[in-house]
Amino acid sequence: MTDKKLDLTGKVCPFCLLAVQKESKKLAAGDTLVVTCDHPPAAQDSIPQYCRDNGMNCVTKKIGSGLWELRCTKP
Repeated sequence: MTDKKLDLTGKVCPFCLLAVQKESKKLAAGDTLVVTCDHPPAAQDSIPQYCRDNGMNCVTKKIGSGLWELRCTKP
């Protein structure tokens, strides 16, 4: 199990979602993609929805004012 970091601060959708889609395809079972994001629609809606739709577990945590960390784990 490996954690891979993806910093999306300063990026907006659809780039955020496209980057998560691309990186999640590289993950092995049990690996986690740790995403840092400051774009509310991506952090609160599109990335968690993508994870649900693709059977991944996504835990979203607000780590600062307007900043989120998403832990997307591939089953």
